[in-house]
Formats: sequence, structure tokens, C-alpha cells
Amino acid sequence: MNYSEGPIAYDARDHSVYLVGHSHHQAIAQFAVPDLVDSTTVTDLQMAADPTQPFAKVLDRIDNPQGINRVGGMALLEGANGVELLVNAYEYYDAPGDNTHTTLVVRDASDLAGSAVDGYFEMEGRAHTSGWISPIPAQWQDALGGTHITGSSSGQPIISRLSVGPTAFVFDPFDIVGADVSDGAVDTQAVLDFSLGNPLSDDLSNDSGENDLWTHLTRATYGFIAPGSRTYITLGHSGGHNSGVCYKCVQEGKEQACGGYCARQPDDNYTYYWLWDVEDLVAVKEGSMQPHEVRPYDYGEFEIPFATNSLGGGSYDPASNRLYLTAKAADRDQGQYSNPPVIMVYEVE
Repeated sequence: MNYSEGPIAYDARDHSVYLVGHSHHQAIAQFAVPDLVDSTTVTDLQMAADPTQPFAKVLDRIDNPQGINRVGGMALLEGANGVELLVNAYEYYDAPGDNTHTTLVVRDASDLAGSAVDGYFEMEGRAHTSGWISPIPAQWQDALGGTHITGSSSGQPIISRLSVGPTAFVFDPFDIVGADVSDGAVDTQAVLDFSLGNPLSDDLSNDSGENDLWTHLTRATYGFIAPGSRTYITLGHSGGHNSGVCYKCVQEGKEQACGGYCARQPDDNYTYYWLWDVEDLVAVKEGSMQPHEVRPYDYGEFEIPFATNSLGGGSYDPASNRLYLTAKAADRDQGQYSNPPVIMVYEVE
């Protein structure tokens, strides 16, 4: 699991998780969840056993003319013929910003290596919809017009093709899950979305020294609506809010320039959260607000107990009211060059 990207999907049927492995391979495996340990010390935690399904690549099992090469998010859904794995994906460096392919379906989630795979499907939001997938609580489905949310954000190369802030696109995955379709468009409704022309913040390098909302270093990696609430929770990581952001500069205390955007101070990076009022998303659906006009009612550092400043992905299980999050490269106790993720489990109240 070294250099794992972090997208995760929880399977409540057998208390397991599907995880994406090394960033170069983008393969998916299934692991049984070991006994949970309430500890903030990595060495106290239970190590997952060998995968119940070994790593299998899915992105190139179908025609892939747009060079899709990164998994952005996953969800397990019960189709007419059994449980299927819905996978959102994107091209890491889509310089022209012209990709339309976003989604594929592994028709038999219990057979990652041998299952039929259909796609690529095209969500209307393109790269703005190529990340997480989460269920909409029943109380909000009619008002929002769908059963699930898909989202993504900037924080990857070519910002002009991405949403400069977290997104929420409402859709019905059963248009393609359990359906006799192999490709085509998937209807989506944008209720939270930010273009480069209408960003969440226009001070992406924090030149003002006052931007604590969103910078070039910010990325949201998971979002879900907390049941029994009117809050859309988005989680990820950010940086440069204290020292500012520079491009290929030499950070304080360093000798070599960083490879792209970085905080001027190396320790100016952290996990982060943004909370949104679902009533605002409904207002967008009803046409009284634009998707880029919505603002979070709360945001800031999301403190986690492990030594990482990056969240790789998440999966919310409504049945247990638990949120599974991947802390990227948080386990540094397996050897000098090892950096597997730590899976954190939160009770959502």
C-alpha cells in the first residue's frame, strides 16, 4: 500500500474496504476491516491482513482513448444482478482540459479481476464530477432531485479544467448501475461548483496574507451530507494560509526549489474541512442561487492524530453512521521507504 492514492469504498455487507493502491498502478483491492482500536498511536493499530481480493487494474479494461489514469472515487451499489463498483476517474495531466470521460462500472464487485467492466460514461460536470461519490439522506433526496452526490475540486494539475472549490453534483447512479448500458451520458445537476472565473477564493497564492479559505495547495477529497442535519461536509487538505504560496520557489530552510506550488514555510500544510448549508444547495437546485454563489458557513483545520497533512479519500456508511477516511502516508513504522495509509474511523453525530 505504499504511495496509495487514498480513494476508499466501504462494504457494509462484510465489513471490508476497497482501496486504491500505488499511484503508478491505480489498482483496486479489497481488505477485511480488522478490529478497530481507539488509539492515536500508529503502532497500536491493527494491521490489515492480506487482501480478500488482490489488486486488479480496471481503468484500461475497456477502451480508454482519453488516457484516464487516476481513480478519483468509488462506491458500492446493489444493482439488479448484484453488487457493482462504481468508479470515478480522470486523467492526471489533461493539458487541453477536453476530457469528457469520468466513470466506469465494475459489474461484479466480488470479482475485481474477472468482472465485466462498462464505460466510459460521461457525467455532465466532466472533471468537476470525477471524485467522491456519497449517498444523499432520504430527507434531502426529493429537494435535491437525486439519490447521490459526486464531487471533486482543484488541487491537481491544470486548474482551468477543475472546480476551484469543492463541488456537489446530484445524480442517480442507477441510470448506469444495474442497467444494460455500456457507455453514454449521465445526467447531473450542479448544486455547488466553482470555475476558475468564479472561484471560491481569487487570492490563490494568499498574497493578501488573509486568505484562510482556499489556495493553490487546497484539495477536497470527500464530501457527504450528514444524516439528520442540513450540513454538507467536505474534507481534504490545504496550505499556505499562514506563510503564503509560491511557485517553484525555495522554501524557508530548504536548499532546492519545490516542484510546483508550495507553501513558503514547509510546515504550513494541514488537513482541512468546509461545511455547507444544504438549504443553499436546494436554493441552487431551485434556481434562486448560482452554484458558485454558495459559501461555507464554517471551515478550518481538521485535526487528525497521525503525522500527515493529506487526506486521500473517504466513505460514509449510513447503516453504522461511521465515516472512513484515509490518512495518506501516515504509517512510517514499516520501514525506511514505506508509507502506507492509515484508515481512520469516525462516529458521525
